[in-house]
Amino acid sequence: MEDLVLIAKILKPHGITGEVAVESFTHDDQRFEKLDRIFLRDKKGSILEKAVESFRLTAKGVLLKLAGVDDRDAAEALRNMEVLIPENERPKLPEGQAYYDEIAGMTVIDDESGEELGKVVNVIEAPAGEVFVLDLKGKEHLVTNAGEEVRRVDTKKKELRVKLLPEY
Repeated sequence: MEDLVLIAKILKPHGITGEVAVESFTHDDQRFEKLDRIFLRDKKGSILEKAVESFRLTAKGVLLKLAGVDDRDAAEALRNMEVLIPENERPKLPEGQAYYDEIAGMTVIDDESGEELGKVVNVIEAPAGEVFVLDLKGKEHLVTNAGEEVRRVDTKKKELRVKLLPEY
C-alpha cells in the first residue's frame, strides 16, 4: 500500500444524507475540493478507501460526502476515523518548507561545526510560528522556527541545521 498521511479526522454525521463533519489538520481547507478519494483508518488500524462525492466548506468547518455513505447511520459508523491521503498527492511546499511529519525524526546538526546534536522529536504549532522539540542526547530543548536558531530545514538529507544560542 502507498504511504499515507493524516489530513483530518471525522468528527460526526452532519444531517441525514450521509455527510460528515471533519476536523481538518491542513492549512488550506479548500484542498478537500480537489480530492477524488480518501482512505479512512479506524482505531484498529484497518484502512478503507472511499471516493469523495462532494465537499462543502461551512462556517463550522469542512463537510464531506463519501460514496456509499447515504444516511446518518452510515455516517455515524465513520465517527472518529482518520482521513488519510497518499503522501505523493499532498501539495508540494516551497523550497525550505516541510510538513510536520517530515520534520519529526530529522537529525539536528550544528550548522557551523557539522556536529550531530540529536533528533527532532515533535513539532508544536504556536501563534508565533512552529516550535521544534529537540532531544539533544537526552536533554529536551525547544527552538522556534521564527527565531534565529533554525538555519535550514533540509528534507532531502532529513536534517535540521541549527545554531543554538548559549544557555543563560
